[in-house]
Amino acid sequence: MKKFAKILGLSALTIGVLTACGESEVKEVDGGAKEETKKEEAPKKESYKVGDTVSVDGMEVTIKSAKFVNPAEYSPSEKGKIIQIEVTAKNNSSANGFIDNTEFTISDKEGNMLEEYYGFDTSFSGEVKKGKQLSGKIAFDVSESESYEIFYEPSFTLKENAEIKFDLPKSELE
Repeated sequence: MKKFAKILGLSALTIGVLTACGESEVKEVDGGAKEETKKEEAPKKESYKVGDTVSVDGMEVTIKSAKFVNPAEYSPSEKGKIIQIEVTAKNNSSANGFIDNTEFTISDKEGNMLEEYYGFDTSFSGEVKKGKQLSGKIAFDVSESESYEIFYEPSFTLKENAEIKFDLPKSELE
């Protein structure tokens, strides 16, 4: 009987893991009217821009602004420039969610992945209760480039297409 219970438990676990490995529901949110972009309806938009709101499984992520800022007094930039982004995450899913600054990465035009800058006393991390939102700032230590790409990929997902990309031309930073 114990062997049967183990097999039943492993089967339930396998089904649960395989169910979580589907595709994320990614859609652009347009001022209250939500447009879904499912694989069978229309291709997923390749990239977004600052100001766009994108929903990943009910977590609406908006990069509200992006700008070059001066480094903190005792934490110089190693690459030469600091980009600071202001982010808002609103949880419209049916369960509590989590978002963290480590889910955001940045690359320059040449494809070099760049590091987060920790010289400021800012934080963007935490649980977002359903129906609530969280705002904060994230800074990156970047080299000079004509454009940048900011990526957001939720940590707690096993789904394939959960990553979204925001294009950030240098001209919009100055």
